[in-house]
Amino acid sequence: MALPKHRGALNIGFEVGVDIGVLAANLTNFGTEKIMGNWGWHISLAMAAIPASIVTLSTLFLPETPNSLIQQSINHNQKAKHVLQCVQGTIDVQAELDDLIKASSISKTMEHPFKKII
Repeated sequence: MALPKHRGALNIGFEVGVDIGVLAANLTNFGTEKIMGNWGWHISLAMAAIPASIVTLSTLFLPETPNSLIQQSINHNQKAKHVLQCVQGTIDVQAELDDLIKASSISKTMEHPFKKII
């Protein structure tokens, strides 16, 4: 839902966050490896559960995207238009909304889309 001029920065930010998470996980495993009494993996797993819980709970606060609103029901098209207007900062979003509606209707006509990938 980011504006086109911000998408690259957000994608890079996401990738850097993943890389920092991998580094933190490896450092945590390295640090807890030598704990006596076979408690190292317990601590490591508990520490991994903390950011996973934060990410899981934060998904409850994510807004609906225009595409997901259109996929849910045809009655949500006006709501999708309003979300597009808020994200784009302009009221002229009808062309993009029409593209989303058309793509949604095409995707609903496909039978077994995952079988076509394989």
